[in-house]
Amino acid sequence: MPKIVLVTGATGYVATRLIPALLAKGYRVRCLARSPEKLRNRSWLGDVEVFTGDVLDAESLFPALKDAQAAYYLVHSMASGGKYREDERLGAKDFGKAAYASGLDHIIFLGGLGGSNKDRHMHSRQETGHLLRESGVPVTEFRSSVIIGSGSISFELIRYLTTWFPIIPAPVRARQPSQPIGIVDLLAYLLMSLENPACRGEIIEIGGPEIINYPDLMVKFAKEKGFKRSKLWLPAIPNSISAHVAGLLTPVPFEIAYPLIEELEAPSVVRQFKGSEKFSRLDSFSTYIDSVKFALSRKEYEPDLPWTASLVARVPLVKNLIRTVGEGFVIDHRESINSELSWFAVEMLRGHIQAGWEIDEIGSGSWIRVRKSMGRAGVMYLEVQFSNSRLMQTAFFEPNGLIGFLWWYCLLPFHSKWLKRMFMKWMVE
Repeated sequence: MPKIVLVTGATGYVATRLIPALLAKGYRVRCLARSPEKLRNRSWLGDVEVFTGDVLDAESLFPALKDAQAAYYLVHSMASGGKYREDERLGAKDFGKAAYASGLDHIIFLGGLGGSNKDRHMHSRQETGHLLRESGVPVTEFRSSVIIGSGSISFELIRYLTTWFPIIPAPVRARQPSQPIGIVDLLAYLLMSLENPACRGEIIEIGGPEIINYPDLMVKFAKEKGFKRSKLWLPAIPNSISAHVAGLLTPVPFEIAYPLIEELEAPSVVRQFKGSEKFSRLDSFSTYIDSVKFALSRKEYEPDLPWTASLVARVPLVKNLIRTVGEGFVIDHRESINSELSWFAVEMLRGHIQAGWEIDEIGSGSWIRVRKSMGRAGVMYLEVQFSNSRLMQTAFFEPNGLIGFLWWYCLLPFHSKWLKRMFMKWMVE
């Protein structure tokens, strides 16, 4: 009988990439999430068991843990703001106790690499691993450097800030080395540890093949995107100011950006090379640029899933403009059960595309996406999909650097009216 594997934090970036990989290997997968409705567009949803639960609510964990043999602990509490450290401690203790009481054989925890000696984010992540081990359940703790993938918080900070700033700010304290690892390599580690007994009870530091300081991560990203960027070395900038700037200019809110920016003051490189001896079957690792190319190519997304379903990671907002972690695009998303389509939308769904637009992709007859160049500003994408008698219209824009962002936000009221008129004559509010 296939092994039952529980994935906590199932709506998160790493988890949504890990779950289909586990299914492909024949495991029975259970998902634990506080907001399982965020999984509603996933093509694999019918192949997993979904449980509503929270690691801060111990009683909610037992149904998901019953008869499971292994669990991935992919939970973090940075969105809790100043009390995230306490929430992470309580969550690890609750989960560890419930896992031990349920007879779980193995916990695989993804934590962070490096960090300062201060009571900061990485210290909290490493304390989480310690508390999980105290439960008595064998734990494999991975300590990862910066994860490069479309949806990784660290990568989205690199993407947005490099796009926004014509000159890359390089504070003195941020000249620390990192060892970025691509999502493909990270998943390979996570999957192989499930069946490798030598991993149990181990702390394994992982990173990619290159050591690159944080400002150079942005410079190399800019070069790959075709942006001309140079570094501007600056004196120390208060972390709170940097986090507020990130909160304004990226999809990463202040509460999450602040602890991440704090850790830029410490190296994030592999010091103990246990991974090479325990994972000898791993192929050669992707370079940073190869991982960036993969993140920009959309290859991470499920082939039968509309792009917008991958991007929109929250309950859709009717008639509201939202930003999303996942592609760095500004999104206008609307849903309705009762809609009368405009002439443009009807023709689009028939495959007759208006001049100036071109088909970007069509999926299984249930969705279609078109694109149009907006000149120097960037590229506009429009997608329509049908699901359970519900029409979903999503527009998203890929800005071409700062010019694109200014164009989008300066004309924001006009975009909203234009997009609504283009697709729907009438919509139920």
